[in-house]
Amino acid sequence: MAKLAGFDFYLLSVFPRGDRTAFIENRPISNWPLSLVGLYEAADLFYCSRLVTAMKRTIVPIFCKEGSFAGSAANQENRRLNTFFQMHGLKNTFAFALHDADLKQYIFAFTGDCPMPTREQAMALLYGCMELLDKVSRNGNLEDGPSETLTRREIECLRRCLIP
Repeated sequence: MAKLAGFDFYLLSVFPRGDRTAFIENRPISNWPLSLVGLYEAADLFYCSRLVTAMKRTIVPIFCKEGSFAGSAANQENRRLNTFFQMHGLKNTFAFALHDADLKQYIFAFTGDCPMPTREQAMALLYGCMELLDKVSRNGNLEDGPSETLTRREIECLRRCLIP
């Protein structure tokens, strides 16, 4: 699907939640290089990336040029991460969020050097991903854990209360 739309890389991820913010624990399917996955996990920026932040504000697909997976701060770490993404060919990102029948939210992100897809290409990609998500979620191949119960901050507060 990604190749047909002109993208080299794809990512299917569970939308980060308060108690599950790390990249690897939210990434069921992708074709990213393993070295990039490891570096991105160590940076711990997925939950606060420009891409995720933008997707929290809209329900329509978004297109980000350079730096979509980095944080919003203009610092050395983000510049280094952007350079590393670009060296691997992950430059422009077309992404959208979808819910499965159990109302679990997922992110589909397609990345490469190509420009923003046309409306027709975007609609075909969106519908294809809807069909894929429906099929995969019915087979139970995605996240099988409990729904979100506590935020990261709530867990931290509980730990502090429990430790004398």
